[in-house]
Amino acid sequence: MATDTALSLRSSLPPSRERSTSLGLIPIELDNGCTEEGCSYESDNAHLTNVIRRHYLGHFGHRDIDGIVSDYADADTTVVIHVVNGERARFKGRNEIRKAFEDIFNLHPKTNSTFHLKHVVVDHNHGMAVWSATTPTAVFPQSSDTFVFNSDGKIIKQFFNCQMNAIEVPWHDRE
Repeated sequence: MATDTALSLRSSLPPSRERSTSLGLIPIELDNGCTEEGCSYESDNAHLTNVIRRHYLGHFGHRDIDGIVSDYADADTTVVIHVVNGERARFKGRNEIRKAFEDIFNLHPKTNSTFHLKHVVVDHNHGMAVWSATTPTAVFPQSSDTFVFNSDGKIIKQFFNCQMNAIEVPWHDRE
């Protein structure tokens, strides 16, 4: 990775705003238990690195369904494949992707949930993110998303894989 825009695998999100700017990372307001503290980056494309960060920390973190959907190309060939505990689901086109994220947002309420972006890799038009999360009813100890982007920086393919461990909710806390 000899380009000037390359980010190093050894680069972790620094505590200082000055170092973040030198890596090409844009400021993102964190909310609802989201963090990228200690996140490492390996990238030859700072723009796509920020697209991935905004996808998780901005749109997902703020439960912005329109923002999430806008990250995907507006084409019927845009596909998201989810594999959760070995169970596969496929969402094709923005309408199905919207419905999938509405369901995901119901599982990840704004309160009592956390999301930790751990590692981002970008190589040309491909990206990968590793993360963990907790919700009131589930723990995602290590999850990954792999992305393919079009020339406009929109997601055209996403492959999501995770292990989800249910948290038993005491009967007296259930609605």
